[in-house]
Amino acid sequence: MCISTAVAAADTEVSAETTSTTASASEVQAPGHSSVPAPAFAATPTLEHRTDFSSQNMAFELRFGPYTPRENDRLVQPEAGSGQESFFGDKTRYQLGLEIDGQLWRAPHVGTLGVGLGWSYTRRSALNKPLPGSSSPVFDTPIGQKSTLNIMPMYAVGVLRVDVLAKELRVPLVGYGKFGLGYALWWVNNGLGTAHYTDENGKRIVGRDASVGSQAALGAMFLLDWLEPSAGTELDTAMGINNSYIFFEYSVSNFGGDQMNVGSKNWVTGLAVEM
Repeated sequence: MCISTAVAAADTEVSAETTSTTASASEVQAPGHSSVPAPAFAATPTLEHRTDFSSQNMAFELRFGPYTPRENDRLVQPEAGSGQESFFGDKTRYQLGLEIDGQLWRAPHVGTLGVGLGWSYTRRSALNKPLPGSSSPVFDTPIGQKSTLNIMPMYAVGVLRVDVLAKELRVPLVGYGKFGLGYALWWVNNGLGTAHYTDENGKRIVGRDASVGSQAALGAMFLLDWLEPSAGTELDTAMGINNSYIFFEYSVSNFGGDQMNVGSKNWVTGLAVEM
């Protein structure tokens, strides 16, 4: 009976010691501090509930698309044939451009209102053809020099971006509109230099000028952060980029007045970021 009582007492002491050791292992004691629990893993930020965006004050666009200028009868044609297509070619030409917007004010539950500045460049060219009445036996036979129309459109516009769907309703789409003034530098090269001719009054006319008019656009943007929210968070943390988009836009420019109209109606696509 005494032996059984001693064994039971020993088992009780071992159990108590094991319990004490387990309790000590589950806590991390620091001198002068209370126990520190094991850290909890934070949920990965997603588009649905992320609110820790950096400040957003501007947008930047890289733009690309076709560009067909509205050439008219004011076109300088010192080496011209009978039409604009034969002079500069009828192939589709493309523009490469940039735009930077300042987002000045955010309308609650709507989007941002700001101003934008844009620049782009395009050119059209074709082989020259002899003038009517020249010594060439075949008028439509090209000669070795090229005629090139260079156009550099620029504009200043007001920009409204409606991002309430992406910000509040978790739909990764942003619509926008732009309207303002456009200004385009243009010059014609005839293969030897800037084209020129002398009119009936003996005045020398140079194929170089500027056209002023209007610029407008409507477009839609798809929020790329929706595809990979963690990558969007990393870009914001490292570079201050709030959102990244791919966009599609229909742009209308009318650079007319007394000069050649080098405006265009065309689709534009590209990449945009907000910072």
